[in-house]
Amino acid sequence: MASLYPSFIVGIGGSAGGLNAYKTLLDAMPSNTGMAFVIVSHILPAANSQLANILAKHTRMTVRVASTGMPIRANHVYVSSPNSDLLMESYTFKVVSPRTGRNQIDLFFTSLAEAMGTRAIGIILSGYHGDGTEGCKRIKAAGGTIFAQDSSAEVEDMSRHAQASGCVDFVLPPDRIPDELQKLVSSAPSKGSALWKEQETELTRILIAGAPNDDANLQRILGRRHKFIVVSTVSEALAKLKEQTFDLIMIGVHFNESRMFELLPKVHKIPENADTPVICYCTQDTPLTRSMHQSIVAACRIFGAWMYLDQHEYAVSRDPDAEMRRDIERCLTAEARKKTLSARVNIHKRREEIQHLREALEVNEWSQNMENRVAELRQSLVALLLELSESKENSLSQQEQIADSREQKDRVSEAIQLAENRAADEERRQLMDETQQTLKEEELAEKEARKQRRARRKLGENEGKKKPES
Repeated sequence: MASLYPSFIVGIGGSAGGLNAYKTLLDAMPSNTGMAFVIVSHILPAANSQLANILAKHTRMTVRVASTGMPIRANHVYVSSPNSDLLMESYTFKVVSPRTGRNQIDLFFTSLAEAMGTRAIGIILSGYHGDGTEGCKRIKAAGGTIFAQDSSAEVEDMSRHAQASGCVDFVLPPDRIPDELQKLVSSAPSKGSALWKEQETELTRILIAGAPNDDANLQRILGRRHKFIVVSTVSEALAKLKEQTFDLIMIGVHFNESRMFELLPKVHKIPENADTPVICYCTQDTPLTRSMHQSIVAACRIFGAWMYLDQHEYAVSRDPDAEMRRDIERCLTAEARKKTLSARVNIHKRREEIQHLREALEVNEWSQNMENRVAELRQSLVALLLELSESKENSLSQQEQIADSREQKDRVSEAIQLAENRAADEERRQLMDETQQTLKEEELAEKEARKQRRARRKLGENEGKKKPES
């Protein structure tokens, strides 16, 4: 029996020229993909939209206008209503009316990324301006997939903005997108399968000890490639630290309770997390955090924190979230390398011990105790090899994520540099025009001055001729 819940949810954004793209896409889309499709289109607030009725003629799937509380089902198409923002939470829609701004696509794509993670897909079709680009970045950061319409778009602004951000995986005409979507579905593990569970356990485990809204900020910054466990009190944090081992511990600055420096010294005294890196952070930029910045940094170093992240320090960056994410990923990569090195040292020691036991065997000093010890060492060696392999995979994955993040930053920086160069060229052209205009005005003024001088000389000559006559 097919699941009611979709395997993937596909957000589709469009504006001017989008209607034909929607039709072409749905005409080529099978009706049994197991996915759900949500179309967010720029529609005038007062319009009497017939988009759902029009699109229903181009697909065998059920087409409905999304409303608050409506469940999202597989093999359905949903369209946003005019003058409203569309969001989703746990396979249901949330509609906010009237809409809060013009970036409706960004809003839905962001909520889609938060709700579906790696099973979120964004498609940007024909339209003006850059709505959807920020949402595409969020989907990509969460491990999802992004499509953009190629030059077949009637209006290419939205698609080009998305492509310039560096987060687009496929650039295709609408009628070729369904083939790639089906490949994604067929290659993805089914929810609840062994591979799905394996992928879930491979997520980086991060303990967040902070204020109630801190986890939302950090999930926005880090995306959904990590498993977050959030606590708000010191006792809860200590209990979790004793229950399981984490890959990273993040402790927020609580100036109202002064709890950070109560928890920080206790972390490394817990055996299960004695070697886990700790990052202290502050996601709110306030006069108090600014005035105490140096003191907090010094205290964090004294208590053994890996680093201190302060929102104010990243505010000057063009993309503060990306900068903070890179620093956190750098910490995880460094720790992965440290674990790899430690594992290699342990493997070397075990091999030396096994060699000593072999030498003992050659001189007939073998015993049952030695045989048991060899068996233990072999098991330990196998476990260490597996740990080393996993550590290498995690390190490579984190390095790839940092490289991707850097590549995206470079692309954005390049686009910004091109825009700045164009602006500089325009300023130079304006300066040249102004210079030429000034030269023309100076020439005219000089001509006028010469004309006045000639007139004065002529007047003087006439007056000189009149004097002798008198």
